[in-house]
Parts: sequence; C-alpha cells; structure tokens
Amino acid sequence: MSCSKRSYLSEELAVTALLEVRSRFETNSSVTVYLCEDCGQWHLTSRGTIHPKLTALLQSGEITRRIEAGHWERKLR
Repeated sequence: MSCSKRSYLSEELAVTALLEVRSRFETNSSVTVYLCEDCGQWHLTSRGTIHPKLTALLQSGEITRRIEAGHWERKLR
C-alpha cells in the first residue's frame, strides 16, 4: 500500500529531507519524521516533538543562516 504523502525509504533519508525543507522553505512547518503503519515508509510531520537534529540546527541559528543564504542566492540569479 502507498500513501499520498512523500515517502522516504529510511529514517535517515527522511531526517535529511526534514532538515532540507526547513532550510529551504521558511513557511514549512514539519518538525519530525515518523514510520507510517500503512505503507511502511517514513514521512515528515508537523505534529509531535521536534526532532533532535532539527532542534540543534534551530538553536545554533544554522536554519536561519541557510534560509538567508537561499534568499540571497535567488536574488543574485
């Protein structure tokens, strides 16, 4: 069975995607990942406790720096 959500084959890939979307899209509200009982793959979610890797990047200011860099990159194209 497959879900309509974007799926990832492993938790590691899902966490990488989580950090990427939070770094690229300022309005993205995803906070963690979960293993889907329906399809057996991993998805992003805006519910639950913030993933520790995301917490670390938010606290260090890295997410903000990445978002700012993306803004400048698009501006300078």
